[in-house]
Amino acid sequence: MDKDAEILRQALKRIPAPEPRPEFIDRAFAKATGSVSPARSRLAHLASRWETWVGAAAGAAVAILAMLMLVSPLATRDPGITLALNEMRDIDVLIDSERTLDGATIRIVATGSVVLDGFENERQIDWQTHLAKGSNILSLPVLARSTGAGQLVAVIEHEGRTRQVTVNLTVRDREART
Repeated sequence: MDKDAEILRQALKRIPAPEPRPEFIDRAFAKATGSVSPARSRLAHLASRWETWVGAAAGAAVAILAMLMLVSPLATRDPGITLALNEMRDIDVLIDSERTLDGATIRIVATGSVVLDGFENERQIDWQTHLAKGSNILSLPVLARSTGAGQLVAVIEHEGRTRQVTVNLTVRDREART
């Protein structure tokens, strides 16, 4: 065994050792003399690595992209339709259907500051109808009863499946309307 160990030592001596990094000697002396705290040394080493900065840049890019995806839909969101107080207007609700729906139930719910003209005491009306494949337009008579926000919500039910279309409405005083 001693002979094998000696052969291994001689072989290792013949292998050229790589040159140390330029900062190796300074770090070794600083560590030996205790002039730099180990935590500070690790932090300085981490900050000097290119991988740290690439990771930080990638993280920042992901954060910016996520922010743009979240803020952009809010900024471009349809503000809805504005009505004057006591105005009656037909509001069109578009229902796209990928197939013909015979016997579909449509439920219209008016919330907030609007009601359906002719149904002032009812916030919800239901009926069954036939919807053709493609675009179907419901023209609903809406009456603006008070200032503020309101919605028309159309719920379509057919064979256990439900779909909802919402139209945002705002009612302003006639003097405030532009």
